[in-house]
Amino acid sequence: MDRINELVEYGYECDFLDFKEKQYSKEKTADLIVDIMAMANSRYDGDKFIIVGVKDRPEGKEIKGINPEEFIDSSNYKQVILNNIEPEIQFDYFKYEYKGAVLGVFRIHGTENKPYMLKKKYERLNEGYCLLRKGSMNALAKRSDFDYMYLNKGQFEIRFLEQSLHAIYDADGCASIEVAFSNTTNLPITIIAGELFIRDKHGKELTHHPIYGLNNRIEDADFKLALPPKSEVVGHLLVGFSSSQPLRLNIDEHGLCDEKYDFELLLIDARHKKYSATIRQCRVFVDGDFLWKVKQQKGFHISFGRIEDAHKLKQLYIYFW
Repeated sequence: MDRINELVEYGYECDFLDFKEKQYSKEKTADLIVDIMAMANSRYDGDKFIIVGVKDRPEGKEIKGINPEEFIDSSNYKQVILNNIEPEIQFDYFKYEYKGAVLGVFRIHGTENKPYMLKKKYERLNEGYCLLRKGSMNALAKRSDFDYMYLNKGQFEIRFLEQSLHAIYDADGCASIEVAFSNTTNLPITIIAGELFIRDKHGKELTHHPIYGLNNRIEDADFKLALPPKSEVVGHLLVGFSSSQPLRLNIDEHGLCDEKYDFELLLIDARHKKYSATIRQCRVFVDGDFLWKVKQQKGFHISFGRIEDAHKLKQLYIYFW
């Protein structure tokens, strides 16, 4: 739950975060409906949060907390939202302890089925009422907002097709892993940058690798991948790899390691939208001149396959580190 700690300590009200001093009482049911609906309709793609028990002041946050005995069960809120908003919004409401205080956390997630709107009149809210979160405010949806919601139906999906990163292209300073990218939206998506992160079982980042290409060995980092609407691409993703990284990954002189790692692939498109996918219990295999530093550390005699390869590895080492 480090994410909640970070939001409380450093977060500010925006299109995916809001703070409330008190829980939503029965008298504030209309406010609950409005706030959940607006967050669900936000253009932000990840999880959205409403954190209760925090008073957000200009001079800083005041942790008010909630009396644990007065904590409202999530099912009460879910029933209200289910009865009044369509389509169904996925969210949770749970207790969270922060520095001795009990907070309430709404996590709104899986909101790809926009727009969400009122399916019947409720007090001051009319049938068809539709709000969305813009910055730190709830705003009435306009024609341009509906256009955006409908045009962005679908999703961009990343799938790892294997659980091993193969660092064998020593002449190009690359490693590869097979992946699939699916664009089920009605808009083209062009990926312009990305990185592969390798972490240990405790979540500590060990190495990170910029994306260089798909299926083709390329010499520079000017990576672009265009996916038309309703399309899919499958191939071997090439990421940067250097001779220093096997040391950080505890790779032995044979290019092997008993440890398993977590991989996270983070991509950014031309509209600066981010996509990510994670796969656990993965391995890294290394071959060729990538191992020269490992062998040197273990006292082996070092000889490069080609003089130009040794020169290139030296250049790569300088570039990465």
